[in-house]
Amino acid sequence: MTENTPPYQPLPANNPVLVYGSSQFDMASEISGRNYRIFVFKPDIPPPASGYPVVVATDGNMTFPIMATMSATFALTGVAALVVGVGYPTDDPISLFSLRYRDQTPPTPISNIQQRPDLPPVNPDDYGGSENFYRFLVEELRPLIAGSFPVDANNQTLYGHSIAGMFTLSILFNHPESFRNFVASSPSIWWNKRSVLNDIPDFAHKIEAEEAAPRVLVLVGDKEQEVPAKLPPQMTSVLIKKMPYVPSAIRNMIARIFVKKKMLEYRMVDNASDVAATLQQIKGRSEYVARFHAFADEDHLTALPASISRTLSFVLMP
Repeated sequence: MTENTPPYQPLPANNPVLVYGSSQFDMASEISGRNYRIFVFKPDIPPPASGYPVVVATDGNMTFPIMATMSATFALTGVAALVVGVGYPTDDPISLFSLRYRDQTPPTPISNIQQRPDLPPVNPDDYGGSENFYRFLVEELRPLIAGSFPVDANNQTLYGHSIAGMFTLSILFNHPESFRNFVASSPSIWWNKRSVLNDIPDFAHKIEAEEAAPRVLVLVGDKEQEVPAKLPPQMTSVLIKKMPYVPSAIRNMIARIFVKKKMLEYRMVDNASDVAATLQQIKGRSEYVARFHAFADEDHLTALPASISRTLSFVLMP
């Protein structure tokens, strides 16, 4: 301790913060062969006669605390959703990002998988498990929740952000009858050369044949195609290792050029807007709804909490 370091004292209590009305448990899947951490928020209001609406939130370690708190706030109006967060039994951020890619991506050639500087080397076994993850959600997790809480089997929602937003679109296109509502927040449509869009014709046929009538909400931040003012620390740290003797100003300029190139390649706002427009052109039963919203002044990160609030509004106040 130096003379400039304040004499910090421990707080009076050192107990973990609890998410109101929530519990968690770990669950093994026979279908995917993986272990999941399941987070559940039960509203502190009586359920409707049909049961609570259910919102399944992928990337639950991150999204669940926000969505559970928001649902508890909605309960003050007399309506709320039972929130089920699906995550993983770890608190390590790198592990969480690695684990999610296998569950949320379709079969993808290894040549189409980009190596990220903050993740381990690409391993094809770590990708392409989206169909098994979908089956886990509806065949194993859904019956467990229905057997434990009074829920509405006809009012189930799938929510995903980023890669999970692309996963949500994939499930919508291939299994439109599996959920009542689908919310794709900042969907990574660019994945695998936009292969998720290949399933739209079959989806359109099912809607036009009135075989299904889901409600769809596509969300994105309107700043998601702009270079952020502050670059991700992972990128700058990689450049420091590769260019230790290059001045920081030049490294920063190189990083910003690289990020701008990726923004143009990913087309986050344009892709989201285009897919929503395509879905809105499809005609089916009157219950079929496709909506789009771009959040003003929000980027890929800040759009996440905004999308959670809008998801609950979409589900609870249609």
